[in-house]
Amino acid sequence: MLKVYKVQKGGVKAGSLNDLGNSSICWADSVNPSKKELMDISEKAKIPLNELKNVLDEDERPKVSDLENYSLIIIRTPITEQDEILTTPLSIFISKDKNNVITVALKETDAVRKIKQLIGSKKIDLYDKGISFFTYRLLDEVLDAYFLIMDAIEEKIDMIEDHVIEKPDKISVRNIFSVKKTLIYFHKALTANREVISSIEKEYVANIDKKNIKRFRTLYNDVTQLIDTEGTYRDILTGTLDVYISSVSNNLNKIMKTMTIGASFILIPTLISGIYGMNFAANSPWNMPELYWKYGYFFALGLMVLSVIVSYTFFKRKGWL
Repeated sequence: MLKVYKVQKGGVKAGSLNDLGNSSICWADSVNPSKKELMDISEKAKIPLNELKNVLDEDERPKVSDLENYSLIIIRTPITEQDEILTTPLSIFISKDKNNVITVALKETDAVRKIKQLIGSKKIDLYDKGISFFTYRLLDEVLDAYFLIMDAIEEKIDMIEDHVIEKPDKISVRNIFSVKKTLIYFHKALTANREVISSIEKEYVANIDKKNIKRFRTLYNDVTQLIDTEGTYRDILTGTLDVYISSVSNNLNKIMKTMTIGASFILIPTLISGIYGMNFAANSPWNMPELYWKYGYFFALGLMVLSVIVSYTFFKRKGWL
């Protein structure tokens, strides 16, 4: 899908790829472009076709490149697919004439969608601010998308912690590793994004106006804060996982303790019944005298009950019950 926005005083209107070849200020946004769209962009913008194909690699790392007619900025932005949070590359081609910018992405992102809304509501004036300011705002929206997801992750971590403390189970572990996986992806993307913003701040991108360079310092601070937050959340999840393991171990110990105490109540009565259940000759002088006693049966039962009471009292005093 390819859309071109032609910038003019007082607003933005629909344009065409032909506007890339003249002095008009415009923005061309391409999401998962077809081969024909790539060829059209290459022809009108004078960008090598292989460069356009390379930026469509899902694993493309953030970087800054200098092409013949454009400067290229690649940054990774977060997306949500089927309740899974991932990152995808967003490529920004800035014309060396500073009159147009081209964004290319495999999937539609919240940052680009937000920029379109701001332009549509005339909250961003590209005609006066220029392409450099547009690039800054686009990168700013990318980082804002990270902040929003981080806030959602924080709430999810709080829920995981409460669940682990109250009722630890396998679902808690799956949730912990799911969030940690997202944070690992974020760490790789954010550290690379920081290098890109640092390169822009150091004026390695010639097509960014120097008057806008200082704006990128705030973006550098933001991405550094995101990296610190991501690291903190990973540490919290590691601690939560340790708490889960301890809780499971404690629960297992309690179960084993209960079973052991229960077995102890049965052990002595079983011993008594085993002794009196031995079949020896009744006429032996060394046999148990209780066998000839008419109350011997009740005596054995009394011993069994007494053994249970003594065991219970002992365990109670030791604090094991």
